[in-house]
Amino acid sequence: EDIIEEIVGDISDEFDDMDLSYTKIDQHNYIFDGKITLKDFFKVLQIDDSEFEEAASEAETLAGFILELIGRYPKKNEKIKFKNFKFTIESIDKKRIKQIKVTLPKKAVK
Repeated sequence: EDIIEEIVGDISDEFDDMDLSYTKIDQHNYIFDGKITLKDFFKVLQIDDSEFEEAASEAETLAGFILELIGRYPKKNEKIKFKNFKFTIESIDKKRIKQIKVTLPKKAVK
């Protein structure tokens, strides 16, 4: 990929997008873009999607999952618990959840 990028310029792939969609703060805390897909969210955290299955019936993104979970648009700094996970709404604008801090349960960390 690096050689091809030298010739034709930057090439974006699924790994580039995933890297831009989250920041690891420490072993238990991450900041995710609301638009990260649930599939990528599960992959980053190395968790089984079955834990979220019943609550995320229609959601494709983390922001969509939050909206389905609480059934309304959240406020900035609002804390939402789901099982042993804690979601804190870090950044929003009028129409979307931009960033979500996710705090993992102690036992989920590998």
